[in-house]
Amino acid sequence: MLTGMVKSRALLWLLSYLVSGLLLATDPAYPSPMDAAEPIPVDHLSVQAADGRTVPFSDLVGPDGRAVCFAFLHPSCPLCQEYAPVLDHVAAGFAKAGIRFVGLICESDDLKEVEAYRREYGITFPIHLDTDFRLAEALNATITPEVVLVDRDHRIRYAGRIDDRYKIRGVMSPGDAEPELANAIQDLLAGREIREPRTKAAGCPIDRPERPSSSPAAPATSKHTPTFFSDVLPFLHTQCQKCHSPHQAGPFNLLTYDDAVEWAELALEEIDAKRMPPAQIESDFEFAGTKPPTAVEVAMLREWVAAGKPEGDAADMPKLAPLPDSTVFQEDLGPPDIVIEQPEMTQLGSRGNDVYRNIMFPLNRPEDLRVRAIQFLPSNRKVVHHALVGHLPRETAEQAMREHGGRDGFSHPDDRAGGFQDSHGIGFRVPPVREDGQPRASFVSGYVPGVRATVAPDDAAVVIPAGCDLSAQVHYVRTGKLETDSSRLGLWLEKQPPRKVMNMIYLSGDFAVVPPGVTDFRVRGSYTLPQDADFVGVVPHTHQLARWVELRVTLPDEKQPQLLLRVPQWDYNWQSPYKLKQPYRFPAGTRFDAECSFDNSSANPRNPFDPPQNVWHNETINDEMLLPMFMFTSEKPLDAKGETFKKFYFTIVRSRLLRRLVDQRFKYVADPQGNVVLSPDFDPDDHRY
Repeated sequence: MLTGMVKSRALLWLLSYLVSGLLLATDPAYPSPMDAAEPIPVDHLSVQAADGRTVPFSDLVGPDGRAVCFAFLHPSCPLCQEYAPVLDHVAAGFAKAGIRFVGLICESDDLKEVEAYRREYGITFPIHLDTDFRLAEALNATITPEVVLVDRDHRIRYAGRIDDRYKIRGVMSPGDAEPELANAIQDLLAGREIREPRTKAAGCPIDRPERPSSSPAAPATSKHTPTFFSDVLPFLHTQCQKCHSPHQAGPFNLLTYDDAVEWAELALEEIDAKRMPPAQIESDFEFAGTKPPTAVEVAMLREWVAAGKPEGDAADMPKLAPLPDSTVFQEDLGPPDIVIEQPEMTQLGSRGNDVYRNIMFPLNRPEDLRVRAIQFLPSNRKVVHHALVGHLPRETAEQAMREHGGRDGFSHPDDRAGGFQDSHGIGFRVPPVREDGQPRASFVSGYVPGVRATVAPDDAAVVIPAGCDLSAQVHYVRTGKLETDSSRLGLWLEKQPPRKVMNMIYLSGDFAVVPPGVTDFRVRGSYTLPQDADFVGVVPHTHQLARWVELRVTLPDEKQPQLLLRVPQWDYNWQSPYKLKQPYRFPAGTRFDAECSFDNSSANPRNPFDPPQNVWHNETINDEMLLPMFMFTSEKPLDAKGETFKKFYFTIVRSRLLRRLVDQRFKYVADPQGNVVLSPDFDPDDHRY
């Protein structure tokens, strides 16, 4: 279950050309080839060609070669798929300098599969098999993808990852990655000591167990031994298959016995780390959606692995409900009343940074629409990591596209998209609320893998104001090859005027800056209900330094709060909406509290800065905020004048002022005559200030 991790992988590393990144291992006892001063015996460095002949190291490096970079790969490893074109780009960049690249696959002898992988992901360097693990053992390779750079004298000069984008499996380090492999090659070519000869890989483990026999001998105990059909398959169906099935967001399938055998150990590691299933929560309330695996379920998986992964009898499989068809709008709601097509197709090149883009869906109706359900439907779930859906006035959207459209935010020449760039700044001026209290710009729905339509409670509806278009703030990721997406939006209209309205309430954390070096910086915020209302759900939101987020609720005249929701391991890449199974009525005076712990130390792999520096309360991805968005229904609007958003934005303005004072970047300065004028270096489009 190589985690939701691989969905968010973007690579654009600059050297004198583009380079990008690999992943590296986790075991502190991992033996380092650099420990040995002696060269590798040359007969250990030959490879077996597809036609069965042995290719010696001298042929691999060639008469004018300086070194061979062995890249351990596997066609089904998601990271090997994503990083294939990156490796090929690095190989092409150093080819004239005498650096040869050779791919090695240890766990497959299917030459058709290998060739399909090489062709589909654009690999031009040769790939050979190492099914006897001779080279993997000689070079101490345990992970795919992993690279080992061997000079022409048979000495290992570098081993590990391409860059430091992932220091921990599933955790993408933000900011520009350090191109460690390219650095090592440049040092080798310059005759310098390698600046960092060993890094640690963390990807798909090599030497996963072979397929066991289908019916190993049962232990000498009457206790039931789990089998795939009776125990493991029902677990996978409930917990995993909505994402890990064809054309879904999961990087590989978990449908068959062979799938389970191949990925079971890795799945247990990800479950233990709470990276899978993603966005796990704790609560005193009952939320909709799949629950995290229980201790009993995890123990069952461990016992199944320990027993040799018995397949069992297909007749023992319980009846499983069909998986939802995520290629169509939610069937039990009936056909949508309005379907809006994405005006321009989105296209993503094979490598580069993730793309954050506001895609506009034209609506612009002359009357308010009352919507009982709304669904964002991607055509390509491999590249749509998540989306936040809202509405904007047509004139605001047009201005944003004029000012922030074009190629802003693209990092590959093949990138194409309509709408406008959103690098997690607002990108436009938020219009004021209407006189009746209806906000004209607001989020109303969201999409993450496994989530379908957002449905309002039976007695309420989402209002989309007249004159507005719909906007989807989409996070696109790359897969290692050219990809396209044309998403759609479906709206189901409320035929009768609903008794209640949906409200979006912003609960903002009150702080100005997270100082560097602090490992547990606490930020808090609160909101008190002005009238009785039904709590429907919440979307926690913060950025990259957050370790955990906790929401509590305290009833009037009570001192002991209840745990509304806690995300014990916050991951910026999984900003999931959480909806109660049934709306819960809270009386006026109920207080909602939010708390978050930020880690702005160098030990935090998600820290966008190395070394750590001040991280300010602001909009961009490298800033921070605490802004859970609560959804309530009520008889009349809870926040008719948009006060909760104003409170949030005021703290942003205050932080920007303090930042200008600290950085000495002033919006206004005195000219030689003593007049206060706009500073010549003030940039109104710089969202940091």
